[in-house]
Amino acid sequence: MKAIRILAAIDRFPEDDAVLLRGLEVAARHGVALTIVHIVDLPDHAASAALITTFRGQAEFAARDRIDAALRRHGVDPAEVGVCIDTGIPAERLIKICKELEPMLVVMRAHHKPWIVTKLLGSTTEKVMAAGHATVLVVKPTVDKPYDRVLLAIDGPDTAPAALSFVSALLPDAKVHMVQAVAVSPQLEQSMLRVGLARSDLTTHHDVLAQDAEARLASLTPELSPGVTWQVLRGDPAQELSRVTHAPDVDLIALGPNRSGLLRRVFIGGVMRQLLRNAGCDVLIGRLPATQVPDAVAQRDPAAVQSVGTMPPLAI
Repeated sequence: MKAIRILAAIDRFPEDDAVLLRGLEVAARHGVALTIVHIVDLPDHAASAALITTFRGQAEFAARDRIDAALRRHGVDPAEVGVCIDTGIPAERLIKICKELEPMLVVMRAHHKPWIVTKLLGSTTEKVMAAGHATVLVVKPTVDKPYDRVLLAIDGPDTAPAALSFVSALLPDAKVHMVQAVAVSPQLEQSMLRVGLARSDLTTHHDVLAQDAEARLASLTPELSPGVTWQVLRGDPAQELSRVTHAPDVDLIALGPNRSGLLRRVFIGGVMRQLLRNAGCDVLIGRLPATQVPDAVAQRDPAAVQSVGTMPPLAI
């Protein structure tokens, strides 16, 4: 069985205190040591090779001191945490490390750059997610309590079992509420209006889509674990998923793993960026193919799954 690795990508403190705390939390749930990854981003064109080497050594030494100090501040013995310090462009080095180590999870901060730079070039976090080599947990600046209530965003019942297994393996003690957003695409809406259909026809079509989604999710009753609930949201996926994350009892929203192309479709479509910007909780982006179920899930009794049905809409 492959060793479980939990990585926390640290830039600086106290901005990354939440990254450290969430990484420690998930690692403790799995009984493994957290590995902190820090990338030293030094320019290599304005000084001699010898001077760059000196700067690199000093920067790595200072980074390790800051990491040790942050761990002690949170009551953690630095000897119990692994530290990996590398040099280079942060996104490129993190992607390479994820490809080589194949971690179960990488914990990161939402944005490491000013807004305008992120808008033009994309954040380090977005680039690591887009590479698809690891599941990424994007955390908010503060940690109020351990993960308890998790929203699992799905794109249909076909992907729900694998996505649920993925979340249950990562956070086995959390309560999961599945949500599927249903909307008429803008292109279809324009086409329907152009051929002379009334707005009421669009509403009827939307109702049919929602009812179909509810019926298909209800058909999963024998396959969902006890305590799992579900809900169909009506409206723009980015807006609806962001809205429900602001419920006071929601700690995390998870997407995936789903079909291989889903992450890129969601990412390019803007849903992911809107969630990262507007979500009221942390965001988990899964990347495991549905065929790669973690050992923790594979060893469970597959018959021990059933649904408790739908639940009232979240209190927003």
